Amino acid sequence: MFTICQPRKLKLKRNAMDWAPRVKPIKIRRLYRYSRLGIYDDTLLHDVGWELYARCTDIVTVADVYRGGRVPCPKCSTKVVRRIDPLFSTGEGGTHEHWFHCSHCTKRLLWRDCRQALRNVPRCFDCRAVLEKKMDELWCGCGKTWSQEAYNQSVRTRVRLPCPHCFNLVRRPDVPVQTVRRRQPSPELHCPKCQRIAHHIHGNIQCTVCGYKRRWRDYRKSLKKKDEKLECPNCRYTFRWQTWRRSVRSLRTGNPRPAREFVKKWLRCHTPQQRMIQIDTLLQTLHGRGPLAPLFIDSSEHKIRQMLDDLAS
Repeated sequence: MFTICQPRKLKLKRNAMDWAPRVKPIKIRRLYRYSRLGIYDDTLLHDVGWELYARCTDIVTVADVYRGGRVPCPKCSTKVVRRIDPLFSTGEGGTHEHWFHCSHCTKRLLWRDCRQALRNVPRCFDCRAVLEKKMDELWCGCGKTWSQEAYNQSVRTRVRLPCPHCFNLVRRPDVPVQTVRRRQPSPELHCPKCQRIAHHIHGNIQCTVCGYKRRWRDYRKSLKKKDEKLECPNCRYTFRWQTWRRSVRSLRTGNPRPAREFVKKWLRCHTPQQRMIQIDTLLQTLHGRGPLAPLFIDSSEHKIRQMLDDLAS
């Protein structure tokens, strides 16, 4: 049963610092209540889906700023390059694991992703079919059974596990040999005293014009507290870094990957069923990573956890 509704246009932001709000839990509960009855309310599905999309887009935007140092102008959204390059991190998620590619579908993976996928949806290691849970055991149609403890132990110790995307077996990557990294060239720095070009030399920042010299470690700490003034090259609007940083406090996360996946896949959905699957996939991911959910849903962590438990059951 479908409720026909004309798609509504999203409201454009008047200011890039007016970030998308979090989604109300009552809308999510109502959406799942209708879904269990086989009803797809296009109006409600549109609201929840595009609100999640707007929120995910903002989370990805903020993650890219801390990763690449290009801040969107609050007036025209033009990217403004920060001068404090040493604070930027090229990593995402804070993991020390090494990426590898599936030999079948060429998807980029972490070994822990393969393990986590089997914990979320247990699969047979031979035929890769989804296992059924009967009492305290996991059953497969091919006749194999595992106790929950034995299955978890097998997931931890196996060196060949199914790929989370194509479900073909992939081998755990070997730990790469540690190699000596070449020192990256120092970024262009400005002397705090005379604003001329300074250099990073032997653990210090030094200015060849006025003779300013300071330990590099202390200089980096001072940069974190500095209220940098940024100017947009397009509209000449000026704003402060700390003001922008405070406005994104509720959008910062070390794991923007679920938001990236939702933004990438949501625009490919053309039917109510596909949209509902993408919303459900995102909420299941948030359910498995509890501290991440309050970035998307407008409620306390305890109430969000209780709601996701109810929806999962």
